[in-house]
This record gives sequence, C-alpha cells and structure tokens, in this order.
Amino acid sequence: IATGATPLMPSEYAYGKDVRILTSLELDRKFMSDDPMLKALKSAVFIQCVGSREPDRPYCSRVCCTHSVENALELKHRNPEMNVYVLYRDIRTYGEREYLYKEAREKGVIFIRFSVDDKPRVSVDNGRLTVRVKDHILGIPLELETDLITLATAIIPNRDEKLANFFKVPLNADGFFVERHAKLGPSEFATDGVFLCGMAHYPKPMDEAIVQGKAAASRAVTL
Repeated sequence: IATGATPLMPSEYAYGKDVRILTSLELDRKFMSDDPMLKALKSAVFIQCVGSREPDRPYCSRVCCTHSVENALELKHRNPEMNVYVLYRDIRTYGEREYLYKEAREKGVIFIRFSVDDKPRVSVDNGRLTVRVKDHILGIPLELETDLITLATAIIPNRDEKLANFFKVPLNADGFFVERHAKLGPSEFATDGVFLCGMAHYPKPMDEAIVQGKAAASRAVTL
C-alpha cells in the first residue's frame, strides 16, 4: 500500500490573490526554472503550519520546517542582503536537520514565533504586499513589507477507504494507514502479506520514505 499524499491548496493568507504568494512547491519550481522574478527580490516571508496542527488536521506534516529553512537558505545564497523571515509556531527540523536551522540563523534569517490564536495577517493593497505579526518576545505588532510570501502547506493523505476495506487494513482518524506495530512491524499490517510504505503511512521526508519502501520489500521477500 503506497498511495502517497497530496499538498493542501491553501484558502488563507490571501493565496490566489497575488502571484507573489506561493506554496513551497511553487517556489521550488521557480528555483528549478531560475525564474527572473527571484533576482528582483529584496524581502521574503515564509509562513509555517498552513493547514497543519489545527482542529481539522491536528498532525504535523513534518517536512515543512526543513523545506522552508532550505528555501530560505537558497534565497540568502542568491542574495545575502535579502531580508528573509520565517513565521513559525514550532520549528521541527529534527535530527541533523537542526544544522540547517543553525546555519539559517547564522546567515541572518529572522525567525518570529506566532500562536494559532493570533496568526499572521496578509494584505495586498495597491501592489504593496504586507504581513502583520506580533513579535513573541517584545509583545508588539510588526508590519513586514515583502516581495514574496511562501506558505508551508499541510500534507493531505489520499484517504482510500475502498482500498482499506478491500485489503482489510486500518486507517486512522486523519486518513493515514496504520502499521501493525510502530517498533515491531513498522512496514507491515496485522493482515498477513500486506505491506505499507511512504506517505500512505504518515508525512515523511524522501529519505525516510525510501528506507520504509526498502523495509516493505524486505518483509515481502520473506514470504
């Protein structure tokens, strides 16, 4: 079972109202095509947890923090003088990805924390793109004028109940498939001969998806 997942198309932060408001994947495509608009940027804002860790989707999508930090570093690499802000609830660059977070701090990326009850507010007015957020240390509101806003959107499971019923394997409340045991059977189900890997199981970065895919293949060849 490797049904994958899809990115959320955001409905907040004025997404779709201005071409300078992008998702993380849309920014990736601009990097890959070396879009000319990247050369004109003087300021960029990343907003984390868009659609994640909220009542509708209480889970963390796991890859978003690292993704945004990597993209922030890429912008800093292209223009070290650029002002880059990451607005976050909790930075989850776990494991050795913490070095990326440390590097971003050293390169001058500014991290501003916000709470789910007081989210940043994006406005587009006469071509002026601004983000208002409260500084969590000083407790005062900030207004950031920016040339680019990137939204780190949630990962949505491809909830396939027909497949789950056919193979008699469980889905959790969020729509991800549930393994037999987190430690003793991380890539198999309680149903014999059915195996699990990738984002069908839970949001995860590519290296973890590959390891779990290899684990599922290894278990399958023991039959």
